[in-house]
Amino acid sequence: MLVITGFKLIFNDWRGYLIAGFSLVWIANIYMSLFALIRVDLKKVKFEANIKEVEHKRAAEE
Repeated sequence: MLVITGFKLIFNDWRGYLIAGFSLVWIANIYMSLFALIRVDLKKVKFEANIKEVEHKRAAEE
């Protein structure tokens, strides 16, 4: 994608492509890490809500 768009970072030769490629991978890893953290947090909240729901049903039955 970098070659198609011609995006270069800092330098205007092949080194710019190299730096842009590494920075693209670095930014993608940051975004994927944030997504994973948010997803784990949402699963935790859902699990805690299910536990509270089960406890509430048990209390209502008694």
